[in-house]
Amino acid sequence: MKAVAAIAIILLCFAGSCNADWLDGDPGVDRPNGDLPNMPIALNSTQKAQDCAKMCMDSVKCVAWAYCVPNCGGDNAALCYLKQTVTAQAANPCRVSGTKDHDLRPMMFTPLPVSAIKPLGWLKQQLQVQADGLSGHLPLFWADVENSSWVGGRADTGLHERAPYWLNGFVPLAFQLDDPALISMVHKYISYILAHQTDDGWLGADDIKDGNAYWSKYLMLFTLRQYYEATQNATAISAMHRFIKAAHTRMFTVPFGSTWSAARWQDLVLSVHWLLENHPSGNEQLLWDIAELAHEQGFDWKSWYTEDNFPKASVTRATLYTHGVNNGQAIKSEGVWFRQTNDSSDLNSCYERMKLLDTYHGMASGIFACDEHLAGKMPSRGTELCTVVETMYSYEVLFSITGDNIFAERVEMLAYNALPATITPDMWAHQYLQQSNEMNAVHSDDHVWVFDGPDSTLFGLAPNYGCCTANFNQGWPKFAQNLVMGTTDGGLVVAMYSPVSVQTKGPTGRDATLEIVTEYPFDEHVTINIKTEEPLLIIKFRVPSWTVGATFSQDGGKPAPAYSNQFYSVKLVNKSSTKIEAIFPMMFNVTRRYNNSVAVYHGPLLYALQIEEDFKVLRSYAFNSKDYQVTPTSPWNYAVLLRDDAKPENDLKFISKELNSTYPFSPGGSPSYIEATGCELNYWGITHNAAAAPPKSPVPSCTGDHVSIKLLPFGATNLRIAEIPTIEK
Repeated sequence: MKAVAAIAIILLCFAGSCNADWLDGDPGVDRPNGDLPNMPIALNSTQKAQDCAKMCMDSVKCVAWAYCVPNCGGDNAALCYLKQTVTAQAANPCRVSGTKDHDLRPMMFTPLPVSAIKPLGWLKQQLQVQADGLSGHLPLFWADVENSSWVGGRADTGLHERAPYWLNGFVPLAFQLDDPALISMVHKYISYILAHQTDDGWLGADDIKDGNAYWSKYLMLFTLRQYYEATQNATAISAMHRFIKAAHTRMFTVPFGSTWSAARWQDLVLSVHWLLENHPSGNEQLLWDIAELAHEQGFDWKSWYTEDNFPKASVTRATLYTHGVNNGQAIKSEGVWFRQTNDSSDLNSCYERMKLLDTYHGMASGIFACDEHLAGKMPSRGTELCTVVETMYSYEVLFSITGDNIFAERVEMLAYNALPATITPDMWAHQYLQQSNEMNAVHSDDHVWVFDGPDSTLFGLAPNYGCCTANFNQGWPKFAQNLVMGTTDGGLVVAMYSPVSVQTKGPTGRDATLEIVTEYPFDEHVTINIKTEEPLLIIKFRVPSWTVGATFSQDGGKPAPAYSNQFYSVKLVNKSSTKIEAIFPMMFNVTRRYNNSVAVYHGPLLYALQIEEDFKVLRSYAFNSKDYQVTPTSPWNYAVLLRDDAKPENDLKFISKELNSTYPFSPGGSPSYIEATGCELNYWGITHNAAAAPPKSPVPSCTGDHVSIKLLPFGATNLRIAEIPTIEK
């Protein structure tokens, strides 16, 4: 049926009965050179650009085309050039051009619209805490949002990125919580931005004269997409198209250059591809072309992520290539571009990036060290909060494109460990940098990190730099948004586990509701309640790689085995409702880290030595916003008894209790911990106001008695030691 419809549309176009589509090409754009022999072809007075495009479609050798508009620029006749290579675009008001290959490779799984997913249980409480904290109050007192240039103010200057960063997370947060006050704030900002789009389509302030002019607009495109998904306000789609046309035109005279726009080109292409698939609005070739041009002008991340070029230690020379957030965003770049090229080497590059980052800069929490720039593996080196949330989103995107569990599992790891570890439990303060081994969070003129300032590990409103104040907002909402996705057969895939409700349409357009009830990651039991009017609905469930002996049962039936790192599928045939119960047995796993120190995991959670702490207020702002320093009030330099890595349960005891705290990611609210035996190492000291590298394990001796120590979930700590030296006896 789709093929018949496509043929019908083409016939209608040639009859003059449809608006622009692929055959109309991209007016004002040429594809110089690369012609087939015997070009050009002279057209008669009735033939137009669509006829030139049709000639290319009918030619086996043609891959692109260009049409010369008659009586324009010295060409009196209408001419058609058929191309044997897809050459670079060039601006030319007397040309219309297009490409023959314009099929995006389908995603394995499709993210659901913002309106489809609502958090439940502890996740809803977590999002409510975020809304009650900084996220919901920034527009009330923080100048870069409250008085942003995006809404007619004088703050948020420079790159103009902070209000768009905030909106990129605040829009889904407001609609996920169905909070009228938050939604009203969303409408206030978006209405102003849409009403003040310029006549030529530019969004926001237009005072940047180089290639940096585009970057903050990528974030606004993300925002407008989510706003449309939540409200169905078509003005947002129109605004996106108008901006893309303006940006494409400008890129010929103001290219990206070596700027943030060039480093983050894939974020523009993501929005362009979404429009191309869902709302092309007759601008198909323009959308394809701007994606191509963004890739052409953007950074060559594919070459960067090779053994020959990628830095294998902490960098001392900073470039935009070594910048941590850029790398977090770039993880997905070739996965995004793979959809336009169908080149398997692009896809392979995504896996290579994950391997290189883990091998040379990886931290125990699943993130990589980048205290502004790539920082090696010493566990006192830092990671910027922006990097955490951008890396989460990159892996969410890669899971949707590839369908590979490795990416979804990494998102879970980051969400349940790295993300909460760098934000206070009430979400009124955050750090710029987190550390795996963090024995204090103080102003440090002498600091172990290289490029960031002395306040980088303080908890506060905007320590070191304000980008993370705005950007951290996307972490939890986008995680919630990507927990469940659609499949190509109209079913669903549960990518990650957290309490959530999903309302969507099945393969025949009938209602389907899925509800996940769980205390995961603090508990191994997951219940999924499904209601549907569909005669056939297939649901896939990701089985974590760390579990052994997982089972699924349906409506109280016999549990069926499910295998690690695979999908377990449930086929519902003429069932209006069903109940699925999954169990993912959680067990200890230990890995050896820096100087053979150990990282301890139980299920999806990393555990770290609990350090008693003292919070001291340094500055107070509006509402509950404060800056804090945090100092230890208990020893931190312990070794842990671990006699056999293969049998950690012999030395570690897992303790779990009921989850009943508003703040599960807090020292006092975590429902689980690990009891272990440790001893102090007074020769393990401090360097540059941070914990020195852990002594090489196994340590030769203790300097204190063997005592009971407690390990808390990494995400529940403010101070911690996550890469712990070991003793064997």
